[in-house]
Amino acid sequence: MPVIVSNPTWVATTWDDPRAAELREAMTSDLAPRYADLWERRDRLLASAEPGALSRVPTSDEVLVTWIALDGPQAVATGSLRRLGGTARHPEVIHDRHPEVIHEVKRMFVRPSHRRRGLAAGVLAAVERSARDRGIEVLHLQTGIRQPEAVALYEREGWTRTDPYPPYPAETSICFEKRL
Repeated sequence: MPVIVSNPTWVATTWDDPRAAELREAMTSDLAPRYADLWERRDRLLASAEPGALSRVPTSDEVLVTWIALDGPQAVATGSLRRLGGTARHPEVIHDRHPEVIHEVKRMFVRPSHRRRGLAAGVLAAVERSARDRGIEVLHLQTGIRQPEAVALYEREGWTRTDPYPPYPAETSICFEKRL
């Protein structure tokens, strides 16, 4: 039975926060049955095309903020704002306003017990607000081809489909962008 969260507590934290890491692990477990056959080829799909190419796997240097929704003490939803291209440790190489930098929403997830309560839209709104506060004008995101509920959420929230962008493979990705 779904749990009703009347007033979640929203926390801005880091990528390395153990609550966020646990939710990302739950996300992987939740998606595994949908993608089992594709994940057999995961090494090829995750591999960079060339040395120094962008990675699908975020690092703490790339993630500007991670949002968590709490239901009491339990973390029930998460999403992050990632700078794809350049790192916080090397801003002289590529900074937020550099044309090669893409800002994206990363690792959106709501626990199954807490779905259909507006938490996904809440996480998305928090990440969008964080991007606007940083002067980011366009956000991107990637979801998988076997996640119709995610596609419906993004379309409902005003996101527009776009061609897959590096490092995501076109064969398994649906990508979106939104002007803020």
